[in-house]
Amino acid sequence: MSNKKLPPPPALPPSFTASSKFCLFHKGDLSEDIYTCPKCKTTYCLECAKKAQTDRKLCIKCKQIVLL
Repeated sequence: MSNKKLPPPPALPPSFTASSKFCLFHKGDLSEDIYTCPKCKTTYCLECAKKAQTDRKLCIKCKQIVLL
């Protein structure tokens, strides 16, 4: 048998959990007017959702088309 020491396990980054008051499109706090994805219920700023619809971006979590 070998007397080699095994390397330590990799250190994983802490998991990121976005609060319900966080917009994943602009990566900041939600504005007062919000849009909720009908499929996964993720909330975005309404202005960000309008821009995402214009730019044909998808919901970040479920990849659903942003429909207003």
